[in-house]
Amino acid sequence: MSTILSRAQMLRQHRRHEEAVAMLHSHLGQYPDDPSAFIELALNRMEMEGAKALALEDARKATGLLPNDPFPQALQSRILSMLDREKEALPLAESAIAIDPEDVYSWNAKTLALCGLHRWAEAEQSARHALELDADDETASNLLAHVLRLQKKLDESEQESRRRLARDPDNAFSFANAGWAALQRHQVKEAENFFKEALRLNPEMKYAREGLKESYRARSGFYRLFLRWAFFLQRFSEQNRTFIIIGIVFGFRIIRTIAQSINPALVLPVFLIYYLFLFGSWLASGIANCLVMKDPIARMSLDRGEKVEGLVVGFLFFGGIALMFGGFFAAGMDLAVAGGTMLAAALPFSLVFTNESRMGRAVFLLAGLGVLALGISGSIEVHKQGFDAWKEVFQVPSISFAFLIAMLSTWLAMVPALRQVKPS
Repeated sequence: MSTILSRAQMLRQHRRHEEAVAMLHSHLGQYPDDPSAFIELALNRMEMEGAKALALEDARKATGLLPNDPFPQALQSRILSMLDREKEALPLAESAIAIDPEDVYSWNAKTLALCGLHRWAEAEQSARHALELDADDETASNLLAHVLRLQKKLDESEQESRRRLARDPDNAFSFANAGWAALQRHQVKEAENFFKEALRLNPEMKYAREGLKESYRARSGFYRLFLRWAFFLQRFSEQNRTFIIIGIVFGFRIIRTIAQSINPALVLPVFLIYYLFLFGSWLASGIANCLVMKDPIARMSLDRGEKVEGLVVGFLFFGGIALMFGGFFAAGMDLAVAGGTMLAAALPFSLVFTNESRMGRAVFLLAGLGVLALGISGSIEVHKQGFDAWKEVFQVPSISFAFLIAMLSTWLAMVPALRQVKPS
């Protein structure tokens, strides 16, 4: 390896990526067909914000110059996985393995692509094969612990994490994996300690930082229920998840009909359970952030957007429940409608303050304000008309439109452009 390439590699190891890239560009000006320089350029750019598309192009150029070398193809596969393009990543990883079936880097690239496709059993086999080739490979070990956890093989996942830590006690990713496994076993305090240790070793690790937030949120009983549901669904493919949700939706409809035939007052708690089941995944983070705000230490883990989300969603959710039940059983249907409006508005507002997409923030903010405005207008109309039954309430057009907008916001939330910035 040339002196320039050695220095660029050293700069990358010290996270001085911009300097490394400038040096490599200078080198390529003299040697435009040096595949090692393109590989090193890709390795730097894949760690730089907003440069992954350029890293992919560098890896492609290296592949063209080294068509019989598995590493550039496996590198392309990894970058594609980082860009959420796992369907393209998997064939490249398999092509690299075909060139050299004993290349551990290629097997790890395949495992990453299979993880992104939620093909957990195949990912486990791939990770185990990589460890058969090199029992000390850090990436393969951590990936195996990860896929075991997602299949709810928690004991095996913990054993693999501890094996990794025994070999390398300063491995931040292993501590983070152990934290997620502990969280899935509902050992919240133990999970916190693992995540804190991971962040002590690597303060920049997003995987551990998000885990620590989750463990703080899991102090809430409501959020623990949500986590159980989320971990349960992780085990299934996207198609099977849809079937599960459809089945439970029909089940709730039957329960609602039975509850109404026994006592109309029972419909309200059934509605609340139904509401939480359908929309809990949108609301859970905001409600948990609201509860975390009560803890002066845990509160420090939240950023500004998460704090605002906690205050707004918490106010709308808990205030809406209080008004709806109070109005239904005591004060009057107009207040119950106001409470229902707050619960409906919590949905679009939960998609505003931690949303990466600027367009998404604008769309959901307008939707939330629209729900509140229409709901308040409808509540005034209900008071004027003296309605005392829910069937009459939904005859008011503004109320129907308010709830329709709230429902549509959850459908719009599935549009990637409205939830996240496109990886670059």
